[in-house]
Amino acid sequence: MSCATPRPASAGRGVCTFYTPHVHNLGLLRTQAERIDPRLIDAWPRDSRADRSRFEKLKEAYVKARYSKHYRISEEELAWPGERVEALGQAVQVICEERNAALEKSAAA
Repeated sequence: MSCATPRPASAGRGVCTFYTPHVHNLGLLRTQAERIDPRLIDAWPRDSRADRSRFEKLKEAYVKARYSKHYRISEEELAWPGERVEALGQAVQVICEERNAALEKSAAA
């Protein structure tokens, strides 16, 4: 799950800026993606303490799950990030389709 998170953000950044950084800091990737298109802010709500805590858990899992065979996370803890990654992917798809259409239009002009 945590490895699926950076993919949509990187794809969106690549389509919109023609640059994809090799960064694994999910907080930084989130901030950079949201600067490119504010619609991505909705993918990772931060209104409540619980939402912020869940994102921190995802950031922690991204590192610990890769380097520790003893790292464990419950199905319940995975549910929220799964929903948010799905929302992120849908938003990135819309943004990329719009950007591709704009590029095609300007290339045809």
